[in-house]
Amino acid sequence: MQEKSLLLLIFILCLSPVVIASSNLTEGCIEDYVAGVDYFPQKVDIVEAERFTVEYHNHYKVIEVSDAFDGAPGFQYVLVQCGAPIPEASAFAADAQFIEVPVGDIVTLSTTQLPPLEDLGLLDHLVAVDSGTYISSSAVQDMLAQGDVAEVGFGAEINIEKVLELAPDVVMSYGYNPATDAHPVLLEAGIFTALDASWRESSPLGRAEWLKFAALFYNQEAQAEALFAQTAVEYAALRNLSASLDASERPSVLLNTFLGYADAWFVPGGETYIGQLLRDASAEALLSEADSAGSLSLSFESAYAGGRDAQHWLLETFGVYSLADLLAQDSRFGDFAAFETGTVWNNNR
Repeated sequence: MQEKSLLLLIFILCLSPVVIASSNLTEGCIEDYVAGVDYFPQKVDIVEAERFTVEYHNHYKVIEVSDAFDGAPGFQYVLVQCGAPIPEASAFAADAQFIEVPVGDIVTLSTTQLPPLEDLGLLDHLVAVDSGTYISSSAVQDMLAQGDVAEVGFGAEINIEKVLELAPDVVMSYGYNPATDAHPVLLEAGIFTALDASWRESSPLGRAEWLKFAALFYNQEAQAEALFAQTAVEYAALRNLSASLDASERPSVLLNTFLGYADAWFVPGGETYIGQLLRDASAEALLSEADSAGSLSLSFESAYAGGRDAQHWLLETFGVYSLADLLAQDSRFGDFAAFETGTVWNNNR
């Protein structure tokens, strides 16, 4: 009796083979969809980022982006494996966006969205950026020069006609103020738009982990996991190296510079990602408030008095490529110790 039951079971299994995906489909669509099969065996695990999550459901995955800007609602993106059925819309948020993956062409509206594409080997899908002015990637600059990548503009003034002409599968945007942002205009035009909230992350690794956000749209989870793991290992090694410094060896650092248009000198707090970077480097950030997740607004005189003796000066200022450029902004900068020793560093070298 047991032998007959076993033979019957084997016979049934042979008639109805179970199809198990061995890896994520990074090109093309499912040819013969089988219900119940996990088409995303390679998944990402979000460990550092706090502004997005992902849930897997066999043939689709749901991304939730939170706190993309002050007062922002939650944004929900349903990524459906191409060739599989679209899940019932009633199960999701009323404004959820649906898209088949892996996606094809993409438009990015922030320079910070380009490194993930380059690291994942996806630049051949890039069809447009907001502007080439601030892009440092030589690969993307070459694509712009050759006409392979277009420029579509900024914010609410984005060239919608150009975007529609390019017909990308997805536009990667960001948010500050819905009245001036690009994403409301793009959504109104019926263009799938994903908000990147990496700039809201308070830790360096949290920002770096948004590599996985881009990867989700291309089913490149395995590669993203490997790349981020390597980044985390290297970061930890540098942090441990810095931790070995004696207290007397900790460098003092002054951040930013006076902004005439704002009539203020902004210094990031210790709980910002810049604050954590400096803390992990065993540096002393002068003038910074250790428990602040925002920025302290100072007068020039206050920053001058408290930061003039800093050993290093880290700027975030456009149009400053030399000490002479900095001095041209204000002659008092010449009194700073870091200026005198030449240890002034900009984010664009």
